[in-house]
Amino acid sequence: MNIDEYIRFDDLNKQFAIESGTYSYCDVARVSVLNEKAKYKGKGVPFTAILPSGPLPAGILQDPYLFVGVKVVLKDGTVLAIYISKEKMMVNTDQYIQDRKVAEKIKEVMKNVCKI
Repeated sequence: MNIDEYIRFDDLNKQFAIESGTYSYCDVARVSVLNEKAKYKGKGVPFTAILPSGPLPAGILQDPYLFVGVKVVLKDGTVLAIYISKEKMMVNTDQYIQDRKVAEKIKEVMKNVCKI
């Protein structure tokens, strides 16, 4: 599982780089793996419209598509998004399971290097 496609760690300078920029390890407050509703991706603050990772509640079946990602919250309140999913998908598909594994690996590494 190669996470370099999504995030690059620079241990020498204690920084990580994602699509939106380069950030310091010491600026990270929280990291979580979330599912964002597909129709909200790229609109406003990331991960404000999330879906559960288990069975979906009734009524949500009209638009059950989502993107898997890693939400990084910096100490100043800035919310960063590392989207793993390239295409919208539904919960418990093979691609969903694979994307969750990649996201969990990124979360694990970030918690270790950022010491959170």
